[in-house]
Amino acid sequence: MISVARSIRALPARHALWLGVCLVAGLTACKPQAPAGEPSAAPAAAAASAPATATAATPTAAPVALSAGQLQAVVDGMLRKAYGEKAFNAATGCWSHSFEGANDTLDYCMKADTPKVVAAASGTQVYVQTYSDPNADTYSLVDPGLRGLFAATVTADGSWQPLASTAAIDQGQAGDCGCRDAQLVQVGPDRHGWLGTAGGTWQGVSVTQYTLLVPVNGAFRDVSRIAQSTEDSPSEVVQIQIDATGTPVDGFYPIKATRQGDGAAAATSVIAYDPKQQVYPGAP
Repeated sequence: MISVARSIRALPARHALWLGVCLVAGLTACKPQAPAGEPSAAPAAAAASAPATATAATPTAAPVALSAGQLQAVVDGMLRKAYGEKAFNAATGCWSHSFEGANDTLDYCMKADTPKVVAAASGTQVYVQTYSDPNADTYSLVDPGLRGLFAATVTADGSWQPLASTAAIDQGQAGDCGCRDAQLVQVGPDRHGWLGTAGGTWQGVSVTQYTLLVPVNGAFRDVSRIAQSTEDSPSEVVQIQIDATGTPVDGFYPIKATRQGDGAAAATSVIAYDPKQQVYPGAP
C-alpha cells in the first residue's frame, strides 16, 4: 500500500479557517501561475526531507546516467525559465517570486528540493519540486505557501526538453506549503506524478484527500478525487496502491483503493482513470 505522510497545511490558505482549530479550508490547493520569461545561471538543488514510502511502478529500463553537473544544468534551466534570469539569489539560495494573494502581492523565496531522475517509456525524465521558505519573510497565518513543480525529458548528453512546468501553486499557510513530504510515483508507462494528501482535523475528526499532481498539457494538474478519510466516516481510512499490472487508460494505470475501519473487513475496489473528467473519481 502507498503510505503518504499527511500535511494538514497543504491547503488553500485564502479560504475560511475551521473555527481556528484546523487551519484548513479545502482539500486541494491549486492556483498555478504561468512561468516567466527565459533566463541564466542558478544554484545547487537543496536537500529534500525524507519522503514517505510508496509502491510505484517498476520502470522498464534504467534512466540514463547524468553527471551531477548535467543534472544541475537541467534543473537550473527549468527554474530560470520559470522564475526569471535574475531571480536567483546566491547568498540565500532562493529564487525570488512574487505571488498575488487574496489581499496583496506577496514575495517568496523559492528553494529547490532534490531532483528525481526516472525512467519512462519515452526515455529519461527529471522531476524537481520547489517550495517557499516560510522563514524568509514575515507571513500572516492566512498567507499561503507556494509550491512549484517541473519536469523535463533528457538525453545522455544532458540536453533536455520541457515536459511540464507550474511555477507556483498556492497551498498551506503562513508561507509554508507543507508539501515537502510528497513523493514522486509512476502513474503510467510514460508518466510520473507527485502523490500526497491534503486535509486537516477539526474537533477530533480528520478529513483528508489524496492529491496526485501530474504533467498534463505542459503543466501539473491534480487528477485525484479520492478521499483518504471523510467527516461522514471518520473511523474509516482508504489506502491506495497504483496497479502497474492493470491496463492503462489514457496513459494512467488503475488505482486499487482499500477501505479499512469501522470494524468491517477490508474491501478493495479498482478505480480507473476517467478520461472524460480527467481525474480518478472517488472510491466507492
